[in-house]
Order: sequence, then C-alpha cells, then structure tokens
Amino acid sequence: AAPHTPNVSALASDGVLFEESFAQSSWTKASFGTIFSGMYPEAHTATGKASALPEELTTLAEVLRDGGYYTRGYSNNPNITSTFNYDQGFVEYTDLKPDLYFGAEPTCEKLVLYDILRMAVQKVNARLGGRIIITDFYQPADVLTDIGLGWIDSDARPADAPFFLFLHYMDPHDPFRDPDKPGKGYARVQLGSNPDPDKYLEAFKRSYINEVEYMDEHLGHLLNGLKERGLYDDSLIVFTADHGEEFYEHGGWWHGLSLYDEQIAVPMILKLPGNQIAGKINPHLARQVDLAPTVVQLAGLDPPAAWQGASLMTADLMPANTAVGHVYSHLDFEGIVLQALRTRDHKLIRANEGNKRNYAPLEYYDLSTDPGEQNNLADAPDAEASMSGLSQTIEDMRNFILKNAAEPQTLDMSGMSDEELEQLESLGYIE
Repeated sequence: AAPHTPNVSALASDGVLFEESFAQSSWTKASFGTIFSGMYPEAHTATGKASALPEELTTLAEVLRDGGYYTRGYSNNPNITSTFNYDQGFVEYTDLKPDLYFGAEPTCEKLVLYDILRMAVQKVNARLGGRIIITDFYQPADVLTDIGLGWIDSDARPADAPFFLFLHYMDPHDPFRDPDKPGKGYARVQLGSNPDPDKYLEAFKRSYINEVEYMDEHLGHLLNGLKERGLYDDSLIVFTADHGEEFYEHGGWWHGLSLYDEQIAVPMILKLPGNQIAGKINPHLARQVDLAPTVVQLAGLDPPAAWQGASLMTADLMPANTAVGHVYSHLDFEGIVLQALRTRDHKLIRANEGNKRNYAPLEYYDLSTDPGEQNNLADAPDAEASMSGLSQTIEDMRNFILKNAAEPQTLDMSGMSDEELEQLESLGYIE
C-alpha cells in the first residue's frame, strides 16, 4: 500500500478491479504464454529458457487478427521475443532491445556472441559501485509510452480497422533503480541470488516503490494520450502483470523461484468500452488463463475450443467467476518444479526433491490466519483431510491440462556454430 498510484486508481475507477487475481506462473515466458494462449503453462509448454510458444496453439492475437483487428505488439523482454514465437498472430511485432554496444548493427542482436558481450557489459557497469544504465537491460516506461502513442499517430495504423495494441512495460523490474542515487541501483547480475537482507532489504523496497510510482506516472501519460486522441472511451484496456517480486518474505529474492503469493498475486483491471460498469470490484478468484477468453468475448468473437480458461464476465457483463473455487499455478525453472493450488482460505504447494531452494515436498497454509504463508501446517494432524482434497484437485487439474497439451517447441538451433551452442549452454538455454 506504500506506493502512490493515482493513475492506476483512476483506471480502476473507470473499469473493473479484480481483487483476487493470480498468475499461472512466476516468470515472464511461462506467464505470458498463458496470457497469450489461454492455456495453462503445462499445456502451452513454454516453461523453460529455450522453450518457444508452439505454432499449433491459437493465440489471442490470432483470434483478434482473424476477427478483423490489426494486431500490433511491442515486447520488452528477451523471453517473449519473436525468436520464441511470441509474435504469433501479430501483424507487426517489434522486439525492443537494450541499447546496442560496440557500434553493433541491428542484425548483430540475433547473435548469441553479442548477447554474451552485452551481459558482460551489464556486469561490469553493475559492479562499478552499483552503476545501472537501465537501457542496458530494457526500454523504460517513458520510451515505451512514446513508442505506443507514436504508432497510434502513424500511418502504420490502419484508419479503417480496429486495433489490438500490446505494450510490454518492464517497470518495475530487476534492476531496481535507487531513487536517492541517480545512475545507481540493484541488479541480480550484480548482487547474485542471495543479497544480504540486513544490507539491502529496505533499499530494495524503497527502489521498488519508486519504480511502481514511475510506472504509474507513464501509464497516466499513455491514458491521457488515448483520451486526447478520442480513443479512451471506446477502448477495452487490460492492465495486468506477469509476476510479482520477492523481498525475502521466504528467504529469497527476485522472481521465478517460488509460487508464494508475493510472486503470483498480480493486478488485473479491465476498462470496458464506453466505461461500462465503471468502478465495479470483482472480489472472486480470477486467473490469467481467463484473460484471453474474456477479451475475445468482449470483442464479440468465439474462443478456440482448446483454450482452457473461461471468460470472467457473462454476456451481460455480470461476474462469471463467482463459482471459481481455486487457482492452479505451475513453475519449472532453474531446477525448481512446483505446483500450487490456492483457494480463498488455503494453499498447497508441492515441490520436487533436491530443489535448490530446499523447499519441503509439501507446504500447506491456512490463509485465513496466515496470509503471509509463514506457518507450514503440512505435518499438522488435523490438516491431512484438507491437504488430501487439495492434492487430488491438483492431480485432477494436471490431468485436464495435460490432456490438451501442445507438442513442446524449443529454440531452433540448426545452423548454429559450435561456439554459439557453447555460448547458449553457458547462458543456460541448453544443457
């Protein structure tokens, strides 16, 4: 509650705020795979560093494109670039890149060796007293807002067709910029996976709050730009995030390494055309797997039969998620494999043996009395019946999900030299 976010609040006042919204994974590739495909991570299969979004899936962008929309996307993270097929269904999709070094030509961005050099520069800058040049990592919110509004104003936007515009803001995200020290900040590439909490916790939190407020400021510029162009009132605007961040609540940092609420609880606001049902609050469980079906329904189109989510609203804009009893999330990243089932009051997390965070095989929490998930009740005698029911639901969910799973697709490495393959291995993209 610390950040001041007047523009997010204003958007919520014009739309529907989903108070209990959860992602289906805790890192970018897997979560955006769900947002784009309407499928759970184990079904869309883009769950590893080298995973691509399978071509056999039907994406949200494809449905909208085929329904008459001009689809335009801007990715801002290496995990969801066109290299990994996240451009599927977009008429135009631009992979925004960090600033180029060494006078490199744009085509050089595709070279694995260039990525190694870029990461090396990031490390050197980060270790020089915490020096952070944010465009070494991603394009910040002010740049992305200008790009989005610039496209809307350009001749590239058809005058005779509705459009679907995807803008991928990376703020707030690692690295966290220090608001008190311009040009300084805190990056995982600098500090590793386990920074000293006594030294960094409060600094991290302060920096993160600053980045949330910075994001809010430029969201305001985007929304005001839409209003100035006469586009705001008639547009469907979806505001969400692919994951949260961990600030040592469970002995760790960053993201993509757990399924606790600090990593999977995400904002979700839908501002409807005509500002219909403005100011409504939806208090029921909402899942990101349901976003694509919701958008398609609001656009008057039919969702593919293979999609595993369901619209969050009925045709007359009433809540359709009132009977949703649980949220299922999945993680398979850096040797950590987790499945989590969350109801309104309880949560069960299953972990693989030998995981690097030393998670117990089972964690069970009573969220009504322990919303911070600090007291694992898995060994409590009176928890056995409830845990058994949740565990069976996980198995039922996995059976449902895997029944429609796509054939996994990975980065095409044909034609790469031995040196480039070695570089990919050093980055962890292949084993």
